This record gives sequence, C-alpha cells and structure tokens, in this order.
Amino acid sequence: MKEIRWTLFFMLVTGACYGQQKTFAFFMVGNYASPDWEKLAFNTTKSGRGITYSYQKNEKGHKLDILGTRNIGNQKALMVKIRNTGKVYLILPDRKKETLSMVSEDGTYKKTFPLGYEGPVDGRGTFCAACANEPDDAFRLVNSFFL
Repeated sequence: MKEIRWTLFFMLVTGACYGQQKTFAFFMVGNYASPDWEKLAFNTTKSGRGITYSYQKNEKGHKLDILGTRNIGNQKALMVKIRNTGKVYLILPDRKKETLSMVSEDGTYKKTFPLGYEGPVDGRGTFCAACANEPDDAFRLVNSFFL
C-alpha cells in the first residue's frame, strides 16, 4: 500500500511539471526579416495578462486595452484599443485556419495573423516551455481573454 501511495505521489508531481501552463502565444504576419511584419502577442502571468501589438517600426509594441467582447454574426470578437488612441479594433479567432483576424471598427485596417512558433528551428534556438506553439494551447490562451 505504501508503494502505491509513493507511485501516485510521484505521478502527480511529475505530471504537474510536464503539464506546465502555457502563458505566452503570438500570431504574426511575416517574420522579423521582412520589413512589414506585424505581431499580436498574448501573455498571462501571475502579475497580470495583456496583449501587445508590434511591428518593425515599433518592435517594443503597443499595449492593447481590452474593452470587452462583441458578437459579430455568430462569432465572438474581442474589442481592443491601442492605448492613447481612439480607434477600436476587433480580434476574431479562426481555430480551423489557426489564425486571428484584427479589424478596425471603421474598416481602415484588416489583417490576418497566423499562429507563430517560438522555439528551435532546424536545431537552432532554445526551447520555450511557456510558449503555446500548438494550436490547442494557443487558442486556449487566447480564449481566456474572452471571459
């Protein structure tokens, strides 16, 4: 009986380590080598959560204020605003295509952002344990902003 308890304890402890919560996901148009890349990054930590919109001329990015959600047809959209601006944007997830669309309310901006990958490429780079590289993990993280 004692051996069974230790086995269960070991399984619980190692399962918690391997099942680490993913806290970062990004969706990106282009890549850092292209002059017109854009990125939406979702981040959740113990100290808070946020969305950042970045592009080549502002790599540090703009923090987005989350205004709430809105139903567009039969889909839920996240309403956001770049801080210190009046323009409202809608973020719409497309799980099938593994993308997010970002559209301005006034129709002057519309982009589709494919899911990004953070980690080694061709054996180069480092593994990111907190990054949601898999679609299920990434959309679980994005969906948490819709609550």
